[in-house]
Amino acid sequence: MRMRLAAVLAVGAIAAACSGDPTGVSSAELVLAQESQLIVESVAASTGCTHEGWLRRLLERLRETDDPEAQAFLAEARRLHDLAREAREAGDLEAAREYLRQSFRALLSAVLEVFPDAVTRTGSAVDEAIARIERHLGDREAPRIRRVIAHVRELRNGADRALAEGDPVTALALNLRGIQILHRLVEHIRDRHDHDGAADGEMHEGRP
Repeated sequence: MRMRLAAVLAVGAIAAACSGDPTGVSSAELVLAQESQLIVESVAASTGCTHEGWLRRLLERLRETDDPEAQAFLAEARRLHDLAREAREAGDLEAAREYLRQSFRALLSAVLEVFPDAVTRTGSAVDEAIARIERHLGDREAPRIRRVIAHVRELRNGADRALAEGDPVTALALNLRGIQILHRLVEHIRDRHDHDGAADGEMHEGRP
């Protein structure tokens, strides 16, 4: 397994060094980003907060629950998701985005009804990933990675504030956004993504 990962990193380093990067990201920082993304995947696997699998497994558990409040949230999430599809088909993209946002929050409400520790669990995973990435970087130059990490730390601070203010849904949404950004670290530093927009777009599109 380690030999395969090392080979992947080596190929990525050679490709980056040979092709150059029009965005100005150095090949060295791209390799560091690849290594950091592997760290995130390792943390996610050990904590159960994997990229897409975590929510999928939760949904499978939710569909089996007999908790009436969770079922009501799921029904509302499906209704809003259908409204988003209809709005998109009608060409009203702004309304579609808002319906998707509301649908996702209803889904997270269902998650919290059945898994009340979801906020602390996801927050701990993000914190551990950040700490391990920063140890890996040491004092090496990686300005774009550090900017992404700083932004994810801001999301974590926002999640902690939301939880303290009695809004666990927002707290969970922010933690999941942080996880999503870290899982796409290479793309974010290489392609200059709108971090929040890209992460939210991927999460919101899932069918509840």
